Amino acid sequence: MIKELIISNYRSLGPNVRIQLGRLSILVGPNGSGKSNVLDALSFVRDAVTLGLPAAVTHRNGIDSVRRRSHGRPFDVHIELRLSLNSAPAKYAFTLTGDRLEEYRVKMEVAVVQQEETVYEFQRQGNNWSGPEGITPRMDEQSLALTALGGTKQFKPLVDFLSVITVYSIFPDTLRIPQRFDTARPMKRHGENWISILRELIKDREAKEDLVAGLKKLTGDIEDVQVTSAAGHLIAEFKQQVRARKGKRWFEAAQQSDGTLRVAGLLTALLQKPSLPVIGVEEPELTVHPGALPMLYDYLRQASEVSQVIVTTHSPIILDVADLKRDVIFVVKRVSGKTDVRKVTPKQLEPVRKSLLRLSELFVSGDLQLSLFDNSKEE
Repeated sequence: MIKELIISNYRSLGPNVRIQLGRLSILVGPNGSGKSNVLDALSFVRDAVTLGLPAAVTHRNGIDSVRRRSHGRPFDVHIELRLSLNSAPAKYAFTLTGDRLEEYRVKMEVAVVQQEETVYEFQRQGNNWSGPEGITPRMDEQSLALTALGGTKQFKPLVDFLSVITVYSIFPDTLRIPQRFDTARPMKRHGENWISILRELIKDREAKEDLVAGLKKLTGDIEDVQVTSAAGHLIAEFKQQVRARKGKRWFEAAQQSDGTLRVAGLLTALLQKPSLPVIGVEEPELTVHPGALPMLYDYLRQASEVSQVIVTTHSPIILDVADLKRDVIFVVKRVSGKTDVRKVTPKQLEPVRKSLLRLSELFVSGDLQLSLFDNSKEE
């Protein structure tokens, strides 16, 4: 579990943005405030560790798109994760620097992992390395040492944790078309291997029942889900009532609405086995009927029992059904051209607890943002 996320100068995020996450964390803010950049920082760490730092940077259109700059001067990017890993504290952090806009190098990298009574740690300053005896990873100024340490017993638990952090932004059109079987796990960001994951999921009776129950609440008539194959492709099918004929028949995913497919993809991501340590969900309300959002929140909360879930949203409905005693709410806002993130405190929630206002009304009115950010100062 990620206990605290510290980010400096990643995309729009300002210096020393500290986010203490819970089992279910909800980030709310206006368009362009930088909510997605918080989740993308996690994806960037995963990509940098698993694919390599150059690939992670290239995937985001170069270092100039990754780091914040002012008056042409690039700032150092720093990302730090403080974790609970197998019930023991752990930490991973790195800093990227560079003197020119399209130039970068690893300035600092540190990892700490505790296994039973032993603490393993490495520190790196540029190309200067110190770590456990017998371990000297191959690295250069544009690569992370941890990428080369995934096979070592000392740091494998950390790499395994970081490598399956997944942020979901489900594209219904991706789910609509037949897909070839894909052995990759977990389910990919946009659902590119959704049907392969779905095929495995519905073999678990309890997981399948959860999935079908959610889809039935959404549509009123989906009663079953299956995966068939044709011409080397997998096809997702849904069994639905045909009212005119007073019967039931199977309909392919291509015949479903965007909202139905997006919920099917989100529920598959939340229910997939094995469960993921961290799941990010971008704006779950998109294309979904407002009346279905309380049900979708219930699945997010259920998933948070086994995974840490981080959600970005604009939805007042999700804000109003959130469990304020359990969930952690953050407001994301651009302040003086930089994104900042502030945790909503019990004091700010007092009008909601006294039933004077709903959380959505408190946010829409601007009072919540004012109470959190009125003391913000230019860095």
